[in-house]
Amino acid sequence: MIENTFLEERYQLAMARIREIPGELSDGQVLKDNWAVYFLKLSGWIIKADDFRIWMKMHDWKERTLEEWEDFYKDIYEPVMGGYDRGFADPDGCVRCFGKEYGQLLSFLASEVYRSFCDMMMGNSEAVLILWEVFTEIYTMFVYDAQEQSLPKAEDIRSVIYWYVSDYSEEMTSWRMHEQFDPDFSPIKSIIMSEDLTDLRYLYRFGEYVSDTELKTAEYLNGMSQEKIDRIADTFVEGYLRGFEVNRISLVDKHYVTIRGSLGFERVFRSAVEKFRSHGLEPVFFPASTTILNRRQIRIGYQGKGANPQFEFDHCKDKALFYDRPLASRHLAALRKAYEECRPWVCANAGPACFETFGEEPFAPEMKENACHMSSKQQKLESEFSNLQAVLAEEFRKSSEISFTIIAFPTPDIGEDFEEIFEEIIKVNTLDNAEYQSIQQKIIDVLDKGRYVYIRGKAPNKTVMKVHLHPLTDPEKQTLFENCCADVNIPVGEVFTSPKLSGTEGLLHATSVYLNGIHFKDLMLRFADGKIISYSCGNSEDEEHNKRLIKDYLMVGRDTLPIGEFAIGTNTTAYAAAEKYHMIERLPILIVEKTGPHFAIGDTCYSRAEEHPIYNPDGKEMIARENEISARRGEEEFNAYFNCHTDITIPYDEIGEIVVVDQDENMISIIRDGRFVLDGTESLNIPLNKD
Repeated sequence: MIENTFLEERYQLAMARIREIPGELSDGQVLKDNWAVYFLKLSGWIIKADDFRIWMKMHDWKERTLEEWEDFYKDIYEPVMGGYDRGFADPDGCVRCFGKEYGQLLSFLASEVYRSFCDMMMGNSEAVLILWEVFTEIYTMFVYDAQEQSLPKAEDIRSVIYWYVSDYSEEMTSWRMHEQFDPDFSPIKSIIMSEDLTDLRYLYRFGEYVSDTELKTAEYLNGMSQEKIDRIADTFVEGYLRGFEVNRISLVDKHYVTIRGSLGFERVFRSAVEKFRSHGLEPVFFPASTTILNRRQIRIGYQGKGANPQFEFDHCKDKALFYDRPLASRHLAALRKAYEECRPWVCANAGPACFETFGEEPFAPEMKENACHMSSKQQKLESEFSNLQAVLAEEFRKSSEISFTIIAFPTPDIGEDFEEIFEEIIKVNTLDNAEYQSIQQKIIDVLDKGRYVYIRGKAPNKTVMKVHLHPLTDPEKQTLFENCCADVNIPVGEVFTSPKLSGTEGLLHATSVYLNGIHFKDLMLRFADGKIISYSCGNSEDEEHNKRLIKDYLMVGRDTLPIGEFAIGTNTTAYAAAEKYHMIERLPILIVEKTGPHFAIGDTCYSRAEEHPIYNPDGKEMIARENEISARRGEEEFNAYFNCHTDITIPYDEIGEIVVVDQDENMISIIRDGRFVLDGTESLNIPLNKD
């Protein structure tokens, strides 16, 4: 209580100072021109958000109508939406006003301020307080120097921001860890389980931007029978539990499951919570992170579609403004302390159950000239510390002792056929496991005879790949490919392996693909000995921009990545649905990877769990769980993993052939001209042959 009182006093002091700013700047005497406009706009926004906080403490949230909630949220998120490219959160716009030296720093500060509303709604008042104090400190620097008719040095502003992140890394990290693992920390679950979900005003309780997508999704689900809602939740929960069964992982000491979901599907999550509880697992929900230290390139947590993907893209590398080794070390120490604080929950957490959505138009980002980008030194440092963080996470919760599941459903963004498509995806997500398991085993039996697999694209696809396979020493007991049904990855439909890197070579061409939240056009990756040696894409006429886009957002800043997985997708039903409704580019990789052969760059599927045996339904052990790089983990762990795994799929209609070549150079075709030709797989062509 003393600590809360102290924080409240600090908060009131900060807000009292911020509320003075508009009056000080109104006559143009303290600061002039764009400098005054900047602090007027941000202080005005902060006052508006704080007025709302005060209102929420004194009133029932239901006193506002749905229209009033909608208007307020549009107002609060306006700086990162309409006219964004003319505002201060846009790095190019801010640099135009203040020059690059100041512009990037002030754009970062503006972006942090505008993100803070979620923290306010989720109860993270300390994060909001700290940010208000930083804002007032920087404002005071400008006011003080203006009296001397000068500006504060940009490096002094950078220093304030640096110490804001560094000094409070422990608090930021502790809060985030509790959000992710403490089952009663976040208010999200309480909202889902207790509110009247037919009253769509509840959507505004989460603090996320609420668009027509979330409103229409919730409205659509409200019209669904409880039986159908339970069916969707059953598929989600049973797939999660099946992952433990298939991989022979015990749930005896596990008591929690982390649910990652999307606004609008609360009826499904309410049902899923009850079903998980019936199996002894208490769900944990957490919001997507807002603070710079905990943010990732792709937002993870309970969230909506977001107010503006360009805003998120422009600021996902802001850490470049101040990232150095002392800060990274301090963050790592803060992570260890946070793990210790949350040890009981972390150790007893069984892993994530992810409920994803799709349907929005693919996002092809504009490469802003003044958006932050990490230097090669910072990229190397980030890779080093991401490995250290992964090792730390493994210390508290071993990868071999947890599992996961991922399922996806469309939102109304998919178009006018939304309701038909939703029903089609229910069908895709509930296909007969046993039927696919049997067909996929026939494919595996042939692949197990192979020395390598040859994959050739069909115009306009230019792919020509040769994928080398590991040798089998005991074919009666061993296999090279996992028979993947609907468990950790829903829907059913793929066989996959970790290829041998030596001898794996060629060109991988994706004519159009949606990866890590970005739409890539004509993506070309050339491989030698299983590693990328060159790359390009057609997103921009500027070749250097294209290379930077691939390196920074697909290759996580590295000069090369290996192939971590080769797979053949078998879910022709999903592919046929995508073709029927012209939605292939809007499907998530979770479904797309089942609709053709795919290659993953980065780590293998068995990263940090290579020692844990994996068995197919026929009882054979899947032995291809490592490659030549991950095999180094015993001697040089930091060079054995990349902490990324991105699937790149070639659709059936762009496949000329997939051929298995055995030890005697005999060739066995699996797919030819986009159709399955291997004996026993012909039924997979039925959905493809429908008019």
